[in-house]
Amino acid sequence: MAIVNRDKDVSEQRYVFTQNTNAVVGVSALIYLGIAPCASQLLQIATNAFGLSGSPTVGAQIQRFVVGSGLTTIPLNGSSLLTITAMSTSGMQTQVLPSTSSTLMQLQKGDEIQLVTSTANTAGTYTTACVVQILQDVKQDYGV
Repeated sequence: MAIVNRDKDVSEQRYVFTQNTNAVVGVSALIYLGIAPCASQLLQIATNAFGLSGSPTVGAQIQRFVVGSGLTTIPLNGSSLLTITAMSTSGMQTQVLPSTSSTLMQLQKGDEIQLVTSTANTAGTYTTACVVQILQDVKQDYGV
């Protein structure tokens, strides 16, 4: 019998992808983290920053295209935005996200995971890691 996703240990069903950004400056800058290749669940987002010139606040969100409705933005933090401090001050910081049982954390194929900054006069280089768990028994990336 072939090994399928449901036969694997939970740690083998997960994958982590990272994104490094150049200096991010200004209010409401989008940082694109990645695109969900298949049905999955967002488990955690962790960020570190270097070269800060302020205290940027960052929120996590998902952008989803819905046929007939267009682009929808789903904020994940609500009012719990993460104030980023330099890596040398605090190490990696994790986002405050809804519980994993929340439907907000369910990703569909093609969903884009993003961070959005919301404080003026800040600059920094960010490294962000997302932990995602595959929900399909037989995993397909973009339908293949």
